[in-house]
Amino acid sequence: MPRYTYVNAGIFVIVMSAAVLIVVGTVLLIPAPGTGSGTVLKNDTVVARLQIPGAGYSPALQEILREARARPADIKAAKAAATALISEGRMTGDSRLVGAAAGVLISFLVKPDAETLLLIATARQYQHDFVGALSLLDQAIRLEPQNANALLTRATVQIVLGKFDLATADCQRIANLSRVELGFLCQSTALLLTKHASAVYLRLEGIVSNPTLLEPTLRRWAISLMGEISLLQGNSAAAKLHFADVIAGDPMALRERLLLTDILLDEKAAAAALALLEPAPDIDGVLIRRVLATKILGDSAIADPVIAELDRRFRLNIDLGLTAHAREETRYFLQISVDPKLALKRALVNWDLQHELEDAQLLIDAAMAANEPSAAVRVLAWMKEQTVDVPTLRVPDSVRRAAE
Repeated sequence: MPRYTYVNAGIFVIVMSAAVLIVVGTVLLIPAPGTGSGTVLKNDTVVARLQIPGAGYSPALQEILREARARPADIKAAKAAATALISEGRMTGDSRLVGAAAGVLISFLVKPDAETLLLIATARQYQHDFVGALSLLDQAIRLEPQNANALLTRATVQIVLGKFDLATADCQRIANLSRVELGFLCQSTALLLTKHASAVYLRLEGIVSNPTLLEPTLRRWAISLMGEISLLQGNSAAAKLHFADVIAGDPMALRERLLLTDILLDEKAAAAALALLEPAPDIDGVLIRRVLATKILGDSAIADPVIAELDRRFRLNIDLGLTAHAREETRYFLQISVDPKLALKRALVNWDLQHELEDAQLLIDAAMAANEPSAAVRVLAWMKEQTVDVPTLRVPDSVRRAAE
C-alpha cells in the first residue's frame, strides 16, 4: 500500500519559545464567497468567526477570548487570543479556531508589528493560502530581519511548496543569528528529499545521542527527522522506533502518529493502526486511515458510515470549489471510493498547492491509475529543479518515457 502522510498546512509541527505554532489537522471550513481555500486572502478578509457561548471549548480559552472581546483595541489581548486559538486548534484538529485566530488580529493589520504578521501568516498557511502567508512573512522579516520565528516559518512554507533552495537560505540566516541548532534542524528538514539525507541522519544521530545539546522540543524534532529519513530510505523498522519515541514525548504529535500509522497499514497491522489512531481527532487524514484499517479487518459495519461521511465532505468541497483538502480527496478517490479520473483531477489541484513527497507520489499513482502517465511529468521537472533524490519514490518507466 502506498504511503501518504497527511499534514494539512505544514511539513512538521514546531512549538517555538514564543508559543508560535505551525499546526496540523483540518475540519471543513466554508469561507466567505470569493475566498475559497487555496486563494490569496485580502488583509481585511475574516476567514472565520468564533461564537463563544456554548462553543464547548476549554474555559481557559473562552476566558482569553472574552478578554479580547472586552478590549478590542488591546493588541496584547488580541495576540494572546490568537495564540490560544492556534494552540487549541492544534490540540483539537479544528481549523475553525485557526481561522478565528486570523480574524482576531485583522483590525491590527493597518500598522502591524512582526508578531502580528507572523501569527496571521501561520493562520493563512493553515488555510493553504501560502502566497498570502509568504507576503505577510516577508513583511515581518523586513520589520525584524533577525526574527528567527518568522524566518523559520517562511522556510517551512517554502519546504511545503517544494522550494528547498529558498528554504535553505532562510535556514542559513537563522544559523547566522547564533541559533545554530535551530538553523541546523531547519536545514536538515530542507535536505530530507536530497542526496544529502544520509549525511544529515548521521549528524542528527550524533546530536541526539547527547541529551544536553537540544531542548526537548527541538530534540523531538530531530528524532522525527531521523524517522522520516529512515522511512524515505526504506528502513521502516528504524522509522517506527523514531516515531514512537516522538509520540511518547508528545502525545499530540499528529504527523508522527500518522506516519507510524501508514507503516502499520503497509504491514497489514490494522488493529495496531486503529489503536494508534484512537486518541487522534476526527480529521480527514485520520478518518481515511481508519477506513483503510477496518477494510483490512473486513469490518464494513465500521467502515461504511465513515466512508459515507468522507464522501459527503469531499464532494461538498468539490462543489464549493474548495482546494485545501485536495491531498486527502486524492487518496480517498484513489484508494477507497475508486475513481481514478477524479483522483487525478484532485491530485493536480493538490500539486498546484504544494510539493511535498506525498503529493508527488499521489500525483504519480493517480496518473497511472487513470492511464495518463504524462500528467505526472511535472513531478519529474520538480525533482530535477530541486535535486530530489528519494529511494522509495516510485516513478514508473511510462512516466519517465512521457517526459522524454
